[in-house]
Amino acid sequence: MKAVSLLQVIYSFFLGLVVLGLVAIGINTFHPQPRWPESDYEAGRLAQEAWSLNTSIILLVCATVILAVSLWRPARMAVISNGLLLGGIFTMIYAVGQSLGSGQGQIARFFVALAALLVTVGVGYLTFIRRTPSAESLPGGDEGEAGASGELGERVAALERRLEALGRALAE
Repeated sequence: MKAVSLLQVIYSFFLGLVVLGLVAIGINTFHPQPRWPESDYEAGRLAQEAWSLNTSIILLVCATVILAVSLWRPARMAVISNGLLLGGIFTMIYAVGQSLGSGQGQIARFFVALAALLVTVGVGYLTFIRRTPSAESLPGGDEGEAGASGELGERVAALERRLEALGRALAE
């Protein structure tokens, strides 16, 4: 893999983490956790569970919007699009985890997880299957590369071709 390609992968991953951080800070800023009353533990627990369920739904909506934005990808912005895709996936994981913290409504928690699955599969289909010309054909390199000799050289050349194909797939 070229140094630029590795740097692009690192950048995309870091951008995904920054997107997750922004969403988490936004949730805590604009939808803070309820304060527990000192005397009534049960009321505090119920308020916390309701907050967890509502927060998971908000996170699910945020993740869906981020994933939808990642689908819009001009060729020159593939690295940013991949970073947004990762940020959406990380936010989706956060949403499902937050729904698990809610003891309220097993059905509501199930639908949060189901929506997360459907959105993730849909975006995955639109990103990786619909946009690639052929998932089965990997571009090959030149057979007579300089410096490659013997079985080890052939294996290294095949590995380099696969890594280049992976880099092109990530760049798309």
